[in-house]
Amino acid sequence: MKTDFYTKFVLTVIALALSTIALQNSLTPAYAQSGIQKVVICDAYSPAICASVDHDKLRVKAQ
Repeated sequence: MKTDFYTKFVLTVIALALSTIALQNSLTPAYAQSGIQKVVICDAYSPAICASVDHDKLRVKAQ
């Protein structure tokens, strides 16, 4: 009888903790980063070869 109570108590605590985590993550608003983040895409083996944008086209060229 005591084991049954202990098991139910532990499972209830786990269920409450998981519910709290789920509700906490769903109620917190998410905000996007403001501004523009510039990124440079380069070759891992040859850092001189990077991607650039020329006249609305993406090109890969050595700089």
